[in-house]
Amino acid sequence: MKNKRAGCGCLMIILAFLGIIFFMGLLIKSTSERRAQEELNYRQAYIMDTEKLATRVAKKHGLFPSVMMAQSILESNWGRSELSQEYNNYFGIKAVKKDQGVVFETEEYVEGQSGRYMENFKKYSSKKESFEHYAKLLTTAKRYEKVKTAKDYKEAAKYIKEGGYATDPSYAEKIISVIEKYWLDKYDEVTN
Repeated sequence: MKNKRAGCGCLMIILAFLGIIFFMGLLIKSTSERRAQEELNYRQAYIMDTEKLATRVAKKHGLFPSVMMAQSILESNWGRSELSQEYNNYFGIKAVKKDQGVVFETEEYVEGQSGRYMENFKKYSSKKESFEHYAKLLTTAKRYEKVKTAKDYKEAAKYIKEGGYATDPSYAEKIISVIEKYWLDKYDEVTN
């Protein structure tokens, strides 16, 4: 009789343990799904908040809004970086004069090797000023003159990388990937 009760007790413990594991799995899944949804909502909000500005500035300067938005996403981490939040620098543009910038650690590629370096970045008074300066840089600097001849966002991304905008060897592919993942090329249709 005692063995029968002991067997039932072990079975109850095992069932309770499995039940706890099952409910914890549901809770973890629910939490990770909620975080993924929050991230998606944040990204959609950034796109919605940026689309009009990027389209207006890009159209004014003959650039692709999709590329402008994708670069701002990559360079500012969807507007979350301290450089963008505190200093309105959405494109990782470096300051020429030390007194006009702020120093941050950044990843750069030197001779194909990734490394962390302290660099001086430009400060802006507003997000609009950052976007305007970016457009001016791409349309007036000689090293980016091919960008103005690009037939589509893929060519523009390639020419931006060729012009030396970033040291990351995969920079053009990253721009294109963001554009395609979030369908940013739909904003180019408004411009052209």
